[in-house]
Amino acid sequence: MYVCICNGYRDSEIARTAQASGLTCPRKVYELLGSGPCCGTCLPTAQEIIDGTHEKRAAAPLPLAAE
Repeated sequence: MYVCICNGYRDSEIARTAQASGLTCPRKVYELLGSGPCCGTCLPTAQEIIDGTHEKRAAAPLPLAAE
């Protein structure tokens, strides 16, 4: 789904960029995608997506070390 209509950013792009970069700030994620937010109405939704992405990452089990 489109989250940022001004820039045409989708939820999947935001999540993928946040996960790959480790960033937690929507403005910084948008900058990596190409441009910052325009009107800003999407920022709360983008923050929820980013938070959810990092929560899933933190909850994932760690691989076992080779013995």
